[in-house]
Amino acid sequence: MMETLHWHKAPAFENLYQAETNLLRGGLGGDFELVELLEPAADGRITATGWLRFGNEGQRQAILIIFPFKYPYRLPSIFPLLDDDNGAIIQQAKFFRKGNQYNNGMMCLMPKEQWTPHQDNIGSLLRRAQRWLVRASSAEGFPKEEIVEEIPSMLAHSGQILMGRSFQVPPNARTGSIIFTQFKPNFYILEENILPINPFPLKINKEVFKWYAFGPGQTFASLFPGDFSIQAVLNLLKANFGEEPQALLAQPNIGFYLPDDPNPWHFFKFTVVNGQGFAGQPNYLITRIVENELYHRTKDIFDDQVLAQKRVTIIGLGAIGSEVARSLARNGVGHFNLFDNDTFEIGNSVRHAADLYYIGESKTAVARQLILRSNPNITVAEFPNLDVLDDAGLLEQCLEASDLCLVLTAEESVDYHINDTFVPRYKYAFVFARVSAGGLSGAVQVVQYGKTACLRCLTKHGADVLPAPTLDRTYSELGPEYGGCSAPAVPGSEVDTKEIALQVSRISLQLLLEDTQSSYAPRMGDQFYWHGPWGTDGRPPFTWEFIKLEKHSDCELCNPRH
Repeated sequence: MMETLHWHKAPAFENLYQAETNLLRGGLGGDFELVELLEPAADGRITATGWLRFGNEGQRQAILIIFPFKYPYRLPSIFPLLDDDNGAIIQQAKFFRKGNQYNNGMMCLMPKEQWTPHQDNIGSLLRRAQRWLVRASSAEGFPKEEIVEEIPSMLAHSGQILMGRSFQVPPNARTGSIIFTQFKPNFYILEENILPINPFPLKINKEVFKWYAFGPGQTFASLFPGDFSIQAVLNLLKANFGEEPQALLAQPNIGFYLPDDPNPWHFFKFTVVNGQGFAGQPNYLITRIVENELYHRTKDIFDDQVLAQKRVTIIGLGAIGSEVARSLARNGVGHFNLFDNDTFEIGNSVRHAADLYYIGESKTAVARQLILRSNPNITVAEFPNLDVLDDAGLLEQCLEASDLCLVLTAEESVDYHINDTFVPRYKYAFVFARVSAGGLSGAVQVVQYGKTACLRCLTKHGADVLPAPTLDRTYSELGPEYGGCSAPAVPGSEVDTKEIALQVSRISLQLLLEDTQSSYAPRMGDQFYWHGPWGTDGRPPFTWEFIKLEKHSDCELCNPRH
């Protein structure tokens, strides 16, 4: 068996290892008192426990230092620890409830990318920890400019509760019940009280939590200034709501609503033994508001507030359409109309965004679930078993209120029907996309009446065909039992089909953000051609070709003759 290389065993880091451990033993100029140094610990890491002094009054805090296996390329982790009345260190994280502390108790001292190997060391990190402890121990906590976007954890949590958006407590209500669906062990989602459609069809069970609402100014830290315990909860419920201990025995799932707390909801599960008493510590479930957290990391690229108001109609939810629907949902598009009259079958799963779990469902229902599991706040209207070529007007109603239409069926009859009937009626863009058998080439066309060439123009330009791959290959037809995508998939076709879907998603976002101050660059052309894994005549493999063709003078749609 090959031995894992740890940093303290590497000859190149021998001096670094001596320097770091000597610094800990030396005490950081009197500010650190080493209690225990494990070199290595049971799992092979270098760990240290000790007391770190901070502040002008010489306060001290027990801490645990864990060096990563690949130090110095990753900064060490530092955890504040509890201690007992006799000053003995307890190997359990202490939570200050002021933010800038991870859910496992680790101090959030600096972004990982700011750590500089061979320049920073454990000494510089401990200096940061001292400043962190000053802030965390103060009544004011961290200034806004120092707060990292991390949900402040009150306790070590055993699971999470997801709320699509903030649940509004009825005015003047002090208690009430709320139902959560457990979609995997210790992970719950609030759906019945707040979401119109269930985004997680696989349910383990539903559980009722009784909540208690506290008044303005009260926070979790003010309710539990000492250690959190079952007895402290019982005393709190008795003093504030007149609840006897029997109430908690009968309803061991409870929640606190604290409107002025950084995280206003706190939920707990208590273990009851034989209906007579409690066992162990309560399990804390941290609450995450999906609406507040979902787009933190993309807000500088996409304006999710703008995208949340946009309505996109997608015709065709196969290999391309399913990927595009999920991608646009993840980027914040708020409303979808979905059209497809096909059923998801086994043969679809090799290129589709969904997998075998969804077999037998309509493709619109599958796409709806993919969308809502990306963002449960999105509204989705689905139209299964509807042929847009035999539609009494539902598609027209959707297009009237849309900001963009994506036509992804790869059926010429549908493409030209949409091009001829609806493109001239609306001011926004229509995007058409298709891929060749085996994913060897593809095309995306943006059509906007009066601004670009339409599909009829492209036909007259001779640009309505897919690039011809240098590989000449004939595919046999498959039987109807394989689903709507009757051409057999070949190795790599899922990847190359996804390339077309990604380009459609990019173009769609560019179009939806066209009139905003977005940092997303405008589209490079109106027609996009994918020269896939074999390339085409004159074009190397895996390249996109951007073309901007003008309206054709002989196109009767774009230049009607009166």
